[in-house]
Amino acid sequence: FTSTRDMKVEEVLQCSLPAWYPQFEKVTFPTICLTLSGEVLDYLREDGQLVLPKECNEESYDGKEEDYEDFGDTDWDEEGGSGDENEQKTFPEFSQKVLKVINDFGGEVFLKLNWSCPKDATWVAFNNSMKCTSLSQLYLLLKSSDFVAHDLSKPFTSCDNWSEEDKVAVSYSLVLRKWVDVNPGTEFRCWVASGQLVAICQRDTSNYYPHLAREEDSIKQDIVSFFQEQIRDKFPLDHFVMDVTRPRKDKVVLVDFNPWGVTTDSLMFSWEELDEQKDGEQETCVRYIRESGGVQPHPYRHYSIPRDMVDLASGTDPYKLMDFLKLKEQTETGEVDSDQE
Repeated sequence: FTSTRDMKVEEVLQCSLPAWYPQFEKVTFPTICLTLSGEVLDYLREDGQLVLPKECNEESYDGKEEDYEDFGDTDWDEEGGSGDENEQKTFPEFSQKVLKVINDFGGEVFLKLNWSCPKDATWVAFNNSMKCTSLSQLYLLLKSSDFVAHDLSKPFTSCDNWSEEDKVAVSYSLVLRKWVDVNPGTEFRCWVASGQLVAICQRDTSNYYPHLAREEDSIKQDIVSFFQEQIRDKFPLDHFVMDVTRPRKDKVVLVDFNPWGVTTDSLMFSWEELDEQKDGEQETCVRYIRESGGVQPHPYRHYSIPRDMVDLASGTDPYKLMDFLKLKEQTETGEVDSDQE
C-alpha cells in the first residue's frame, strides 16, 4: 500500500539533515555538513565510468603488481584514459575539508547527503560497511549509490505539489557523522501523525532479536518519553517519520527524520494502516519480529554483485578494489590487450 496522504515539497525539505540538525544537535550524533560546490555536484551526477578524483591516487596504488598478474601485462606507471569522459577530476579544497572532518572525528565517519546514505552501495565498500576512513572509500560509495543519485536528481518526484518544470532550490551537503557502532537490534522507526506517536517498528526486519519481546514495554516507554520531551512541538511538521536508536534503558538517540509518504519504507506496517491511525484513540502500536521464522528478506538484497567481487572488496588489502577499477579503466581505453584479460 502507498500512503493516501499527499507528500509536500516543504516536508521533504524539512527532513533534510542540514535543515534539522541545528535544532536537535544535542540528541543526535556529532555531525558536520559540508556544502557541495557545483563542480563536486557535477562529478557526482555524472553517469558512465567511475573515475575517482586525483586526491585518491596516493591512497589507491598500494597493491603490488604481482597481485594482479592474472590480468596480463600492465604498465602501472602509465596514466589511464585520454578522453574527456575518463579525465580525472580534482577537488583539493573540498577533499581537504573532508579529510579534516574524518581526522577530527577520530578517523572514522558515516556519510550521507541531505536525505539518503549510500547503503545500497555497501557491496563495493570494504568489509560491507558504511564506515569511511579515506577519500577513496567516500567517493566510491557516493558514486556507486542509486540512493545518492535519487537525492541529486529527483528528491521531490513523490510530492503532489511538484512537477518536472518546477525548480526547487536545494543546498546540497555532504553530511559526515562521527562513526558509532550501532547494534541493528536497537534501531527503531517511529511514525508521528498530528503530533502523536502512533507507531514504532524495529528497523532491521531481516533479523530476529529475542530481547525485543523481553523489553517491549521498556523500549516503548523510553521512545515515547524521548518523543514527548525532545521532539514534539520542536520539529515543524505534523506528520513525519523518525529513526532512533535505544542502546540501553533510558537512553535514546535521534538518527534521522523522514517524510511521511511512499519514499519512506513502512517496514512491518502498511501505509494504509498508518494513515488510519487517529489521534488519541489507541495506544502507540509496537511491531517487531516475534519469532525467527518471521524475518523478512533484506531490503537491499538486489543491490548485489558476484562473489568474487565481494571478496575483492573485502580482502586483506583494502585498496585492491581501487587498483582493479583503475586497471579496468586502462583495459577499456585500449591500454591493455583484450586477449590478456
